[in-house]
Amino acid sequence: MKKFLAILILIFTFQTSSWADDIRDFQMEGMSVGDSALDYFSKKELNDLMKFGFKTEEYAYVNISKEKLDTFDNGMILFKPEDTKFTIHSISGRIHFDKDISACHKKQNEIVNELSQLFKNVSEKHDEGTFNYSADKSNKSKVTAINFSLHDGGVAHVGCYNFTKEFLEKNNYEPVQAVLSMSVGSSEYDDFQSNRAY
Repeated sequence: MKKFLAILILIFTFQTSSWADDIRDFQMEGMSVGDSALDYFSKKELNDLMKFGFKTEEYAYVNISKEKLDTFDNGMILFKPEDTKFTIHSISGRIHFDKDISACHKKQNEIVNELSQLFKNVSEKHDEGTFNYSADKSNKSKVTAINFSLHDGGVAHVGCYNFTKEFLEKNNYEPVQAVLSMSVGSSEYDDFQSNRAY
């Protein structure tokens, strides 16, 4: 049975005794890793919106605007561009908190507590803590991250990003300093991210 997450109101429709066995059991915005993106977008939309942002073109992504989302301010799906089924390997979403990093951390804690129950006995948490955001060479932007590794190799990430105004302006990013990011990904995509993406 698929599990649902509505982050803004944190309603989970799963029974206490029912846990996710792998990353495909989990949904964000009605989508799951392993689904075909063609279930949610036309082939023309996917081809027109497809972008590349990695060292290789092994994976492509499509940004999802707020108008198509119920919970997040923006989102993204990733897939292999040569895959005619457009199988989703990763789904991510972001919620903007303007400058209120404490509200971001509060929401992050709520989500992590729910995920800890959902992935009970089939995952381990790692990389917990606050780190310098690697893209900001000044080391002033920070990320507080908690990652889950599932037994099937899938991963889930919940992070609060606290960007400096200078970093956002320098890179022409939206002027939102506190951002909650959540993502789920397949073991195959996690291997790509860890070893070949950058």
